[in-house]
Amino acid sequence: MKRLTKLSILTLAIALLIQSHVQAQNATGQLRIKARVRGSKLIVNSQGKQHVLDVRTSIDAAKLYGASVLFATRRQGFLYLVVAVCGSSKLKPDDRQCGAGQECNLLWIKLNAQWQINDIKSARYESCWASVTSNDGYKIEGDTLRLDYSDFREKKEYKLTYDADRPEGGFHIEESAMRDTESG
Repeated sequence: MKRLTKLSILTLAIALLIQSHVQAQNATGQLRIKARVRGSKLIVNSQGKQHVLDVRTSIDAAKLYGASVLFATRRQGFLYLVVAVCGSSKLKPDDRQCGAGQECNLLWIKLNAQWQINDIKSARYESCWASVTSNDGYKIEGDTLRLDYSDFREKKEYKLTYDADRPEGGFHIEESAMRDTESG
């Protein structure tokens, strides 16, 4: 089982890297931005330069294993990134609670001209620890991202949208009470 878990993690990491490269070219137009991870840091490459972004306080994973740049938009001296990051629930996977689990966040990052984080927002959409799961992951149509996810512990449902044409607005999240599916 441990071998299967490691293989699954490796497969997901490779898929995220491929997706990162393809979507960064498509969604960002002229901006060619790629991302990879090192521990809990995001390594962003743009125009041959590498920038290290410390996102550890905005992620829920113990250790990241994949990142995908979904949008990158320049506006009025700032660069706005939307990045999907996933990692393991525990630092060292094991066969106990959430030992093979994963934690995923969408990050909205506002960077200044020196690539310093001016603001960062995070939405956890997959979590073994917090019983959060998405409904088929995020969807991108043109310059709009949509993500529906549920928090079973808090009994809430969320509808997140992001408009790359208005990146300074960040994520728009609608929250509602979870419908009771047991009544009837």
